[in-house]
Amino acid sequence: MSYNTYDCIDAGTENCPCYLALTGDCLICSRLQGKDCCDCNWRGVCIYNEFVQGNRKVSNPRIEFEAKILEKKFYLDDLVIFILDVGKGFAIKASHPGSYVFLRGRQSSHFYDLPISVMRADVEQGTIHVAVKIIALKTKALLEEPDRFILRGVYRNGIQGVGALRPEKTKEKKILFIAKGIGVAPAILAANALRFRNKVDFVLDTEKISTELISDYLGEKGNHDVKEMKEENGIIGELGVIKYLTLNNEQDRRDLVRLLKKENYDCVGVLASDYFVDTIGALVRRTLPEVKLANSNNFRICCGEGICGACSFVNEEGDTIRMCKCQRRE
Repeated sequence: MSYNTYDCIDAGTENCPCYLALTGDCLICSRLQGKDCCDCNWRGVCIYNEFVQGNRKVSNPRIEFEAKILEKKFYLDDLVIFILDVGKGFAIKASHPGSYVFLRGRQSSHFYDLPISVMRADVEQGTIHVAVKIIALKTKALLEEPDRFILRGVYRNGIQGVGALRPEKTKEKKILFIAKGIGVAPAILAANALRFRNKVDFVLDTEKISTELISDYLGEKGNHDVKEMKEENGIIGELGVIKYLTLNNEQDRRDLVRLLKKENYDCVGVLASDYFVDTIGALVRRTLPEVKLANSNNFRICCGEGICGACSFVNEEGDTIRMCKCQRRE
């Protein structure tokens, strides 16, 4: 593991040590990697000690349970929102930026497990909202489930650079979320966690997404029609100021640059496909060199536990990086 580059998102949490400790593949602990000495550079509670004291077992493994579908609403022919009953404790865990869960129908095999970002976590009601874009077999299978999903979670690594979005450490900051399509879902969750102590704005590209969904989840509280402002300033939503831009349009990109310079954001999250993460991320970095930049984790996540290797890549040092668990170090 390249210690100076990545941390493990689960390190020091209730889910640590995890399955990788059983096989000598811990991403942090050198003792659990088979070394004779400790050189892990980890500043939290000793993972090796926790593993030994816990009888060398996985700590609080994430279990599957049935989550009742309370509501299903179509916004487009291929865009549906599910509201799921998960309980208050689970909803609290799912309220943090970057949270996602695995879903499948009750009659489907484990091969149909699908990672889906949490869009809203309602702690009082004990529910989560997830937005599903219907594309292929796994997402189509979810539509066939009439009553309950098999759910597993919560997982934490849906956003790279999520450290800059932790609500317990982020206050009195100016934050901008740039989202395209279904990337609006993790943006809404993060904004809900950050809005009370920070200024949160949005730049949205509405291609493949519904403006009605944006109005429902970002609009005036109790009013589905967002309140108009002057065109150059965007519109006021419940969570912050919203500006609609087409990210592929050169004029709109120039408008984005002007907005970045005017507001001088402390943190910018780019939640879109890899192409826009790269191009818009580079534009943001050129405009605001000191900004903290976060982006959606678009690796092919299959198990969420670092076991299957579907999301892995080998870096220049020859280390295998498991992107379902690895969080780049800032």
